[in-house]
Amino acid sequence: MLFLICTENKTMDIDANFVKKAAKLYLPMLETYFRAKFKGLENIPITPFLGVGNHLGVHFMPETFLWMSKYHSMNLPVPMNILVHHVFHEVAAFLKLPEKAFGILEATPENAIHALETGNALTVYPGGDRENTKPFKDRYRINFFEHAGYIELAIKARVPILPIVGIGGGETLFVLSSGEKIAELTGLTKLTKVHSWPVYWSFPFGWHIGHLPNFSLPLPSQITISILPPYSIEKYSVEDASNPEVLKQINEEVTQIMQAEMDRLAKHRIPIIGKL
Repeated sequence: MLFLICTENKTMDIDANFVKKAAKLYLPMLETYFRAKFKGLENIPITPFLGVGNHLGVHFMPETFLWMSKYHSMNLPVPMNILVHHVFHEVAAFLKLPEKAFGILEATPENAIHALETGNALTVYPGGDRENTKPFKDRYRINFFEHAGYIELAIKARVPILPIVGIGGGETLFVLSSGEKIAELTGLTKLTKVHSWPVYWSFPFGWHIGHLPNFSLPLPSQITISILPPYSIEKYSVEDASNPEVLKQINEEVTQIMQAEMDRLAKHRIPIIGKL
C-alpha cells in the first residue's frame, strides 16, 4: 500500500484541500486511540521521495493510516501518493470511493513512475499482503519477501528511499497463520495476486478466516512510527536498475537498517501497552 509533491497541473488528481481536511479530522482520533508516537519527522525530504514502510494488522493497517494522516496534515510542499493492491483498488472503485482525491493509486509500475515523475512523493509497502498478515510471533520482523521493485523505481526516478518503520499494528489483532498455502491451493494467488488468507482473532467476535469484511475493531495497541534518514541512490546509474545483484544488495541494506530500528523499538515493549 503508498504518495509525491504537486507541480502545476501535475498532481495525479490529488485534491490537496480535501485530503488535508480529512487528515486533520482523522489524525487526532487515530493518535488518541493508538497513543501514537512519531519519531524522525525531521528526516522527511521536502523534495520527491519514495517512502518504504512495513505494515501489519490485516485490514486495520494502523501504521499506514497514521503515516498518511500525519504526512498530509503537516503542510509539506510535496503531495504524496500511495499505491494499493489491485483487489483493494477494485473494491474502492465498486464502492465509488474517491481514491484519486486521497492520492491513492492502483499498484502498477506505470502509476508509480508517473507519480514520481510528476513531482509527487510516493509511499509503498513492498511486503504486500504477506507482510500485512504475518503471524503474531513474527510481528517484529521486517520482510519484503525479496520484492525489490521499489529500488528499481527509486533509481529510475532518481529519488531517495525513505525508510518508515512502524510497530504495534501486529497487536491490534492476533494472527495465527498468514494462510499462504490456502491462497495458493485455492488459486487465489494466481487469480488475484492475493498471497494470503489469514487465520486471526479480533475483538469482539473472535476467530476469522480470510480477508472478507467483518465488524471487528482493532485493539488499542500503542503505535510508534519512526522515519529514518533517507537512503541515497545517487551513486547508482539508471542501468543499475536492471541489475539483480545491485537490487538485492540495496534491498538487504534497507531492510537491515529498518530491522535494526524495529529491534530498538521492540526492546522492552509490552504487547498492546507499548513501552512503560
